Amino acid sequence: MEDDTDDLDRLLALVAPASAVPRALELRILADFDRFAVRWSFAKALDRIWPGAPAWQPACAFALSLMIGLGIAAFAPLGDPQDDGLFAVDQPFDLDGAQGV
Repeated sequence: MEDDTDDLDRLLALVAPASAVPRALELRILADFDRFAVRWSFAKALDRIWPGAPAWQPACAFALSLMIGLGIAAFAPLGDPQDDGLFAVDQPFDLDGAQGV
């Protein structure tokens, strides 16, 4: 097994000689890694969503928009229950084809 790895190392050395990596490139890669390795935090994510705002403001805006959407969905009329194209949520629907009871 060790002979195979030595043979492979010799073949690879013949085919592809090692190329030197410029020091500037190495430093740039390491600097980018350090920049991306900064830990994620809730405060940083919140500051990207709504810069300079306390945490309660985006939460209240989301809750208000959710309540408005649910209110529209719950109380908006869907049309006449007798109409063939629409159905009402509060009317039972018979799968045999007859609407309403």
